[in-house]
Amino acid sequence: MAKFLLVAFATAAVISITLGAEWSYNVGAPDGPENWKKICKTGRKQSPIDIMAKTTEYDSSLGSFTLTNYTHASPQNFTSFNNKHTLKVSLPSDYYKVSGGNLPGTFTTVQFHLHWGSNNTQGAEHGMDGIFYPAEIHFVSFNEKYPNISESLSHWDGLAVLGVFLKVGDFNSHYDKFLMESMVPKEPGMNKTIPSFPLDPLLPADKAKYFRYDGSLTTPTCNEAVTWTVFNEAVEISQAQMDMLRGLKMDASNKIVNNYRPVLPLNDRTVKSSFVPTEVAADGVALKTSKVILLPILLGVLFKL
Repeated sequence: MAKFLLVAFATAAVISITLGAEWSYNVGAPDGPENWKKICKTGRKQSPIDIMAKTTEYDSSLGSFTLTNYTHASPQNFTSFNNKHTLKVSLPSDYYKVSGGNLPGTFTTVQFHLHWGSNNTQGAEHGMDGIFYPAEIHFVSFNEKYPNISESLSHWDGLAVLGVFLKVGDFNSHYDKFLMESMVPKEPGMNKTIPSFPLDPLLPADKAKYFRYDGSLTTPTCNEAVTWTVFNEAVEISQAQMDMLRGLKMDASNKIVNNYRPVLPLNDRTVKSSFVPTEVAADGVALKTSKVILLPILLGVLFKL
């Protein structure tokens, strides 16, 4: 119990720092994204980015994940919190863990939160070939080699974040575990204790296809301590569930919407993929776009000649 309280306190401390009142998502405002300070402005490994699938590098070492206890409901409840910037759900410490997938260690999942737009054409932080989904959910884990999440922020391998795109479609009973009317803390600063539930159903069914790059927190203090995994497959939630997010209040007169950081330059980083991305030609045939696949085909043609 003492360990749980210690990690919970450390997590709350980090959130109070990274989600403080000295910044906003308002582009063009004095405290907006372009005016975030220190490494937010000067860093060269900042997140989010626009993932250009055709230019990613296939990496065979990006295998399957080990998601410990993700198919189980924790013995302890979750806490849902409206921190005026997002909806965050805090998880019991040292229960849910992520490893494999060529991650640099085993990571303890401590929370997930969401980013969403004012309409269905924007909201996700990461882009996909210039297209943006209406929302994105982030599962935040810190490397268990470090004593707490605060310490992990000082190290390049400190955090692992799983990013999942959300799109509007069918009602999702798994997401309703925390988006149900009675469980959503609509007022700023409000928190609610909610029954625990498995995390795995919140992730895509196809977890084998994903993108990987080195990046940062997407809120101040923008620490470049994150190994990012962004899944290729989006998860559907209903329009009503999306509207539930848009109903959260930032203050007495404003709702929380467009709570995403604009994409940043890739600079000299490489985005890797666990699969060979494809594109669909006009005749409906899937075309392989990876150099890893194209090179053997071209060599085969040359030898036949």
